[in-house]
Parts: sequence; C-alpha cells; structure tokens
Amino acid sequence: MKVSVSQLYTSVACNRTPEIVDWNNGGIICFGASYAVVIYDTNVKGRDPLTVLSHHRSTVNSVKWIRKSDGTCTELVSCSADKTAAIWTLKEGTWKVTATLTGHKEGVTCIYGIYTRNDLVVYTAAIDSVVKVWERCHGVTILKQSINLNTGLCLTLHAHLLPAVNQPLLFCALDDHKIHVFAGEEYHRVHTLVGHEDWVRGMDVLDVGNNAILLASASQDTYIRLWRIQQHSPQKASSEIRVEEKLFHAYGCDWSVKLEAVLAGHEGWVYGVQWHPYVYKDKRQPVFRLLSSSLDKTLIIWEPESSPLKGEGEGAWTERVRVGEVGGNGLGFYGSRFGPNGESFLGHGYNGSFHVWTLFKESGQWEPSVVCGGHFGSVEDVRWGARGELVSVSADQTTRLHAPWARPGGLGSEWHEIARPQVHGYDLSSLAMLPNNCFASSAEEKVVRIFKAPNNFLTNFKNITGVELEVEDSKSPEGASVPSLGLSNKAVFADAEVDDDNDGHFVPVVLHEPPTEETLMQNTLWPESQKLYAHGSEVFALDAAPRGDVLASAARAALVAHAAPVLWDTSNWRQIQKLVSHQLTVTQLAFSPDSQHLLSVSRDRRWTLHRRKEGSNFFETIASTDKTNGVHTRIIWCCAWAHDSSMFATGSRDGKVCVWSKTDTQSSTSLGSYALLGKPLEVNISVTALAFAPVIIDGARIVAVGVESGEIRLYAFDGASWSLIHEMNNSAAHHLAVKRLMFRPSSSRLTLASAAADHFVRIHQIDIS
Repeated sequence: MKVSVSQLYTSVACNRTPEIVDWNNGGIICFGASYAVVIYDTNVKGRDPLTVLSHHRSTVNSVKWIRKSDGTCTELVSCSADKTAAIWTLKEGTWKVTATLTGHKEGVTCIYGIYTRNDLVVYTAAIDSVVKVWERCHGVTILKQSINLNTGLCLTLHAHLLPAVNQPLLFCALDDHKIHVFAGEEYHRVHTLVGHEDWVRGMDVLDVGNNAILLASASQDTYIRLWRIQQHSPQKASSEIRVEEKLFHAYGCDWSVKLEAVLAGHEGWVYGVQWHPYVYKDKRQPVFRLLSSSLDKTLIIWEPESSPLKGEGEGAWTERVRVGEVGGNGLGFYGSRFGPNGESFLGHGYNGSFHVWTLFKESGQWEPSVVCGGHFGSVEDVRWGARGELVSVSADQTTRLHAPWARPGGLGSEWHEIARPQVHGYDLSSLAMLPNNCFASSAEEKVVRIFKAPNNFLTNFKNITGVELEVEDSKSPEGASVPSLGLSNKAVFADAEVDDDNDGHFVPVVLHEPPTEETLMQNTLWPESQKLYAHGSEVFALDAAPRGDVLASAARAALVAHAAPVLWDTSNWRQIQKLVSHQLTVTQLAFSPDSQHLLSVSRDRRWTLHRRKEGSNFFETIASTDKTNGVHTRIIWCCAWAHDSSMFATGSRDGKVCVWSKTDTQSSTSLGSYALLGKPLEVNISVTALAFAPVIIDGARIVAVGVESGEIRLYAFDGASWSLIHEMNNSAAHHLAVKRLMFRPSSSRLTLASAAADHFVRIHQIDIS
C-alpha cells in the first residue's frame, strides 16, 4: 500500500510566558507551544498556515528570530525547560536544528541571538544563575564564556551592536530590579541601570543616529523607561539644567547613559516592549514607535513629539494607539510584536491566545484580524459532528468547535475555531455528540452537562462554512451567558433585557469570518439544557449511541458499585440502568456504529461488552475478559469499533493492540462467543488511542494507533497479521500522549482527527492506494 498524509488543520495556543512569540518582517510568526516550536505563516490563505517543529523535551520558554541587517530572517533560536537551547536554520524550505546548546544545569528561560562580524553570537540565561555566551564561527558553535550571576536570576536579556565600534553590548535584567550591562572581548559588567522598582520583564534596543542607541525597558512596576546610550563627548560648562549623565568604558571608548523618558500609561505589570522605526510618506525623518503590552489588558503604541534622533531629550512621549480592554481575557497580555512594516501588531494573552490588529489605511483605524488559536491545556477528547465540524474538550476548561471557513474569492477552505460553547470552572474530560446540534460534556465534577446550539450559532455557522444546520424555531435561545460566580451557561433569548451589571452578557453577533478571541470567549457560548446527576465522583468517560437515543457515562472509581457505567435516555434524560461489571475506573466507552453494542474498557485490565435488548434501550452483558483470557496485562486505555460493527480493538499500557470478534461457537469462559482475532500487535510503548478507518482496502482494515510518546502509526490488519504502512513522527503528529483518534465517518476521503496532551488538535487527510 502507498500512503500519503497531508495536514489539513493544526490548532494550539502559545505557551503562557513572556517572549514566547516573535514576528518577522516577512510576515512569519514563530512561537512555542508546549514542547514544540511552531512556524505560523500569516501570508498563507486557504490552507493550514502552521508548521510544527518538535525537538525539545520539555516546555519551550522563549523563541526569537535572529534578524539580519536588512531585516530578513532565515534563522531562529529557542530555549526550553529541558536545560537546552537550539539554533534553527531554514535549509531548502525546511527548518532544521543546526546546533543544540547544552551546558546549563537548570531550565533555560531566556535567549537572544545577534549576527556579528564573525558570524553569530547567542546568549542564554537559566535558572542556574548563569548566562552563557555561545559563538558560531565557520559553522561550528562553541561555548565562549559563562557569566556567573552568583545567586542572581536573569529574567530577560537583550544584546545589540554598539554603533561606531560595531561590538556587542549585553543587557541582563536581574531579580534585583536592575539592568546589568556587559561588554568586552571577555564579557564583564561595565554599568548598571538603576531606576525600576520591580522586576524588568522586557527590553528592546533601537539605533538612533550613528553613535547612539535607545534602550526601552518594561517592568512590573508598571513603568517603561527609555535609556539613551551614546559615545561620550565632553560638554562645555553651562548653567543650563541637564539630565544626569553617567559614564562607562567599553571597547576603548567612553559611553554616556541618560534616562530619556519614563512612560506611565499602564496600570498593570508591563511585560513586553518593541521598537519600530516608522517612515511617514510626507516626512524623510523616521518616526520611532514603541509597542508595549501589559497585564492591565491593553497594548499601547507610543510616539515622541520630537524625533529622538536629535538627542535633545525634551520631547514628550504620547499614546497614539491603545487597544485591548478584553473583557474575558483573564489576566491581560504577556507580550506583543509588530508585524510587517508596522501595519499590524500582535498581543498574546494569558490564555495563550493571539490578538492581531491591522491598520486600515482608508479609515486610519486598527481593526481585529482573524488569527489561529487553540487549547492551552491537554486536549482530552475530540469528536466529529454531523456536518463535518469538530468539537474538542480540554483540561484548559473550554469546549471548542472547529470548522472549515469557506474563504470568499475562491481562496479555498481553511479550518478555524468558530465557537467556544463552554467555558467552565473545571478541567473537562470527555465529550459525546448528540442529535439536533447538541453535545454532552463531562469535567472534574459529578455532573454530565448537555448543551444545545443557539440560533446565533446556527446563523453564523452557515455564514462561515456555507453549510446549513437545522434551524430551530424562533423560541430557541439566541445565545448564552455565564452569570458571575456561576458554572452553568444560562440561555439568553432575543427579547431579553441587557443586564448592565453582568459583565459576561451575551451580545448577538453576525459573523462572516471566524470570530476573534474576544468574541469567542463571550458571545459564542451555548446554553445548557440539562444536568445529569448519577455519579459519586468525577465523570471520566462519555459516549452516545450513533442513532442518538442512549448516552453512556462513567466516573472515576475504586469500587465495583462506583465503576458501573450509567445509561441515559436522551428523549427525557432519565436514567435507564447501571451496567455493573468493572472494579476500577472505566477509561473509555464506545458504542458500535450500529448502536447495538456498548464496549467498556477499564483500569482493571478488562473489557466488557454489552448488547442492546431487542426493541428497547436496555443492555445486557454478553462478554468480558478476566485474568485467564484478557491478554492485556496493564491498564486498557482505549478501544474502537470497526465501521461495520463486526469487530473491535483494545489498546493498553503494555503496548498491545488486540482485535476481538464474534465466533460461531459459544465458549464456557467469560468471553462467550467472542475471541481474539489474529495475533496481538506489539508496539512496545503504551497505546493510548485507537481508531478504525471506515474502509477496507485489499481485504485489510486500516487501524490508526496513537501512543504515549505522541506518534501516530497506521497499520493494515488482514484478520491474521499486522503491517505498518505509515508512521507520523512527533512533528507531524504529537509530542505527548495521544488522547483520542477519530476518523470522520461517511466522508469521501479518509480524514483523521487527533487530540493529545501537548495541547494540539490536528486533522490529517490520508490517501491510500
């Protein structure tokens, strides 16, 4: 078999730290997501713009472009809690690690790289109180120097080539609230910038003229300070009042340092600053702009009233643009970056979300733009909807709905998050799709919640995707809102009065393109139609019969009585029965595609099969495994049915995948008329997700197997033996445990959705010939 796999969609949020995102002049954003580095090409339309690069073995803490003198970028640097840093180089259209920087004893928290006369210098700082200087020369990267900070912790660092001498100056902001300046062939401290009253979290440097630079520093004391550093020229005695000037010696010259300005406009910790020289068409002189981001939920662009090139220092700095005030965005912005030519800028929020504003020249206004986004916690479950939409739930306490945006102008379709039906107070654990645009979700609580699509969503779904969902009667809610201190989404009707005291109030929005983060958080909630109570501990697994008449739920358990899955009648939400069989937590429930069987697998290393009694919603147990015939010797994590309901597979921590099917003989064991089909597949690593493709090719079933290390493997199973036909590595699939694999049913082409603990939701198209 020949297999080709193409990437349709990648959804993920950036890590929730400052300096995790950078944007270059070519329109390419790089950011850290869990353990991966992601390249986001904002120029791409009509297909997935994300490329995932898996290399690090722990959380990525910072990603930075290395900018050439002409502004182009073909290299970037990243650092991670795995105690290493990496230099990435674009070679023949592919990003590759050209150097791994190892030597720190603790996680590397900040990194910066600059090109010098020789080649490249990279600076790294870690929790081990050491700043390391790495130098690349003729393609070989070596450790040039380690700067011991004693017990000091470097919170951020920045380097810049001093004008006139063309030699690097290193700025390190330590936990003593000061910025320490290092210079020299053998780096040593030449000066300390004192003034901030709290930690400095962001710095950027701008060349102003041929002999001066301007350093902007952002601090948790809510202020931004601008420092002018220039070659010292002795001043004649004068009676004029002058700004205090301090001197330091570096590279054979004296340099003066003055505090140019203090910018006070933010009300919360300021985490990021970035310069952008902006040239107005009617002026030859560039006007320098400074972008800042704060936990006060705002981004500000500052401009001086007179050019800093003159060096007079008398010009006041004023706010030109202020955006933000994001209602639901919990704790404001961690960082911000200018886009190409300064005509757009990005902020990344506490929830790992991107917010991009673009300048519309006709109106002169900055307007929000469509961006990529995703979960910022482990994605626990993902399911296909009836119209090809995809719904995911995560430990980040949100349920998200993804669908293809039919771009106007024939630009093709591009997947995006188009609704966030549930923003919860508990980590979500499982999901089941129900008829009539409904779904059930479970979380770390004892309740199963049922949600129904409101009218506003149905309208916007058609506008964005071009696909029409069944429109309910006009009495259906328009949307939903969450009351203060509440967990339940309350229905909002079209004629409801707006409650000014409720900051989470729903406002109907008409959308023709995917919504912004602000709209997603507040105006795309679905009302909660039911709560189901039956369990004594947190609900862990859900599934619904494909015909939609029965919902099954199971909770965490250490006793037989608590481990029993509960069946619900979806027509009246009454409890039908409890299926007592397992002794420990049921890890997954799966109805057969024909709705006649329910399979449960558990931590007790057993599976149990229940069959529907004819003409009813009651089920009876017809087969199960025990210690003598179970094959699996560890927790069974997952199970899946073949599309024709003729067989099912189980996968466990012992690295085995077993396929079971009905036989013509009834045995006297607990297996009844079921038996192992063929040999178990041995993958030698914990199997965490399984899915059968809805096709049979050359007499073989196609089975997708997700493992604990994040890879996804495609196997052909002919009823007797297994053959590996394709393997998706950590960059193509996931880099942490795969939580769920789901082939889209009744699709003309094989489409596989996957969700994992690395925060990613991914969709791949698979062609087999």
